Amino acid sequence: MKPRNIRCMKFFLALFNIVFILFGLVIMAICVINMRERKAGQSALSRGVLSFLFTLGLGLLITAILGCVGALRENIKILYVYACFLIFLVSVEVVVGVGGAVLSAWVGGGELRVQFYRNSTEDGQQPQVFWDNLQSENQCCGVDGPQDYEIVHRDIPPSCCAKAHPLREGGARRHLHATCLADKSYYTHGCEEVLRQKKALKGNIFISNGVIFTLLEIVCIVLALWMAKSVRNERRKLQQNLQAHFES
Repeated sequence: MKPRNIRCMKFFLALFNIVFILFGLVIMAICVINMRERKAGQSALSRGVLSFLFTLGLGLLITAILGCVGALRENIKILYVYACFLIFLVSVEVVVGVGGAVLSAWVGGGELRVQFYRNSTEDGQQPQVFWDNLQSENQCCGVDGPQDYEIVHRDIPPSCCAKAHPLREGGARRHLHATCLADKSYYTHGCEEVLRQKKALKGNIFISNGVIFTLLEIVCIVLALWMAKSVRNERRKLQQNLQAHFES
């Protein structure tokens, strides 16, 4: 009968790698869906990001299958290969995660402001439709606040008013819009601040999940190396016992 520590390591390695397999399949499915949406112009993710995520999911899937096979068969070589693959994946994830965070902090900010002032000088409905949707969905007004419209000599649009924007063009909408402007009941928060807060929240969730997942991968690396060493020692002891038995 196998020692209890080897059986426990086998169980947890198999369990964690099943989770990795499911996670890899989910990542690949999301990438495929976003690639189809990107062809239709509905996905915000670039082709390079989707390709990287798909490759990462595929690599995680293959590595997890190796881990399951190595753990269930107690194959020392496969366990070492699995640990090496997992170390490589963890290194790539850490480098890309840190690089993405630094790049986002370095590049982020200023785009919304430039777009607002550029669109304020352009004619046409497309820029206004974008800002109407942005302000209505996020309950914000302008970049820093409703005072931005005064700077560009424009009236505060109905999309900054909670009651006026959902209505169709007509007398009721104009009346609610005028009442909103008179009572100053329009949104007072700027869209840049609101979007920054939402981005920070999403970033914190992403970082927390990434840290937990990375720690889980590190635990699997330790388990794989420990199990390979334990199996090797157990087989060595068994061989020595058999050799001593035949010699006696």
